[in-house]
Amino acid sequence: MARKTWRLSGLLLAGFIGMAGCSAPSSSSSTEAIVPISIYSFDRQNYGSQDDRVLKAIEEATGTRISLQTGGWEDTQLDILMATGGYPDVLTIVDNEKTGRFNKWIKEGRIIPFSDELIAGLPYLSAQLNNPKYDELRVNGKLYGLPLQDELPPGSVGQHVLILRQDWLDKLGLPVPQTLEQFRNTLLAFRDRDPDGNGLADTYGIIGNGLPSLVRNLMGAWGIPIDARSTGFLQVGDAYEYWVVQPEVKEALRYVKELYDGRLIQPFTLSAATNVQVRPRFIEGRVGAMFDNANFEELLKKQEQLRRNFKDAELMEAAALAGPDGKRGYSVGSGFWGYTVLTDKAQNPAAVARLLNYLLSDEGNRLTLYGLPDVHYREDKGQISLLLDERKNDIGFGTLHPEAAHELNWGLVSWTRMTETDYLRFRESSTPGFTDVVQENLERINRYRIEPASYNLATSRWVSFKSTSDELTESYFGKMIMGELDIDGGFEKFVSKWMESGGAEAMSEMSGALVRSADTGSPE
Repeated sequence: MARKTWRLSGLLLAGFIGMAGCSAPSSSSSTEAIVPISIYSFDRQNYGSQDDRVLKAIEEATGTRISLQTGGWEDTQLDILMATGGYPDVLTIVDNEKTGRFNKWIKEGRIIPFSDELIAGLPYLSAQLNNPKYDELRVNGKLYGLPLQDELPPGSVGQHVLILRQDWLDKLGLPVPQTLEQFRNTLLAFRDRDPDGNGLADTYGIIGNGLPSLVRNLMGAWGIPIDARSTGFLQVGDAYEYWVVQPEVKEALRYVKELYDGRLIQPFTLSAATNVQVRPRFIEGRVGAMFDNANFEELLKKQEQLRRNFKDAELMEAAALAGPDGKRGYSVGSGFWGYTVLTDKAQNPAAVARLLNYLLSDEGNRLTLYGLPDVHYREDKGQISLLLDERKNDIGFGTLHPEAAHELNWGLVSWTRMTETDYLRFRESSTPGFTDVVQENLERINRYRIEPASYNLATSRWVSFKSTSDELTESYFGKMIMGELDIDGGFEKFVSKWMESGGAEAMSEMSGALVRSADTGSPE
């Protein structure tokens, strides 16, 4: 799930916003030894021996020498690094949903905890790690990963929301759909009423990363909160159960089957595994809806790409759809996705912690957002001008989009803080109306929310069973939607298979832990 910030298009940053904190960081004492730190992070530039003055300023402020290793956004790279022993001091963007792998690394001693001693005297790192909402992440009372804070404010929706072609709605004279029935009619119009105006019957209603993903993303219409940023468990009576075995799922399967039978779903959906694969098909301009990350930069990136061929293209993030009984809502997110972890290769964990603390600080955030004063930007009578020619000389800004934030602004200690004042004002100068885009879409997607039973708790038996659960869900849900299995009989077979394959025991163990956590605050 790539989080790389959309590259900006303006030259002048208006409205000086208190840049005193952006001055060049003070260098560490010359008597202190410089500590080498190696970091692996996805989707970065290949720094090699190339100079980058922002990186150098970070090193001077923290007394470190950073070696940044990178590769394509392929999560298995982390497994390869661990298996071969070639992993560095720090790994970033470690998928927190793969709890089995994470716990294995802890058991093997490959990653080390952020102990109280390690973070003592580091206020920004301590504040992040000691947030009570992350208590569920502790293993034997210890936190082994720095949660990467989400782009959206705390309490916002989780990962996926409904994205619609607003320009298609406007052209066809359609309102934004509020219910499942209205949504089906909207998709029919997208298919049949030539919204792209080319006179061909070549448009579809919706595209997704697999048919089962559509079921998952629509479950809020039956009042069930499910998202990649929560466990998928809900309270049923005095116990807790997993969402896939709930009777409401049958109704969601019937709904998605109707969309499939009506040829409203773009066929690539059947083979797509991730949204990274889906987005290029969506921006071809022949589909009117998809579920995607609630990320405003990603929204505008898709819109910009669509406008290369469809100049009036406009996208919006819609409120959660209401189901047959009026229930609606996106699942509230945990507020983070992914970890940065320290490995047992780190010779000086205290220096790594000092580096992370600096990047979390206001000074570190502003440095990676704006760069160095009188080098990457200049203030003159309350106006901030970005010095593009100078920014092009630093690989972290790059030659293609030097007006963007430095790439070290995201994915190391948090994701880009795109709703905070500094970022909004920075973006507003280069993309007028950006603040309105954020505020309008944020209000819509946060209008209806459902609180999940748990965000991060996972027992050992559930961790072991989760991959089996996912495989059974993908297989049976796909067969029922495509008509290979009758939904009533197929769902009964699915639940039976799920339970006998270890689901009953794993769900019971999770339920007990969730009950204890609700009663005492601890799953133990």
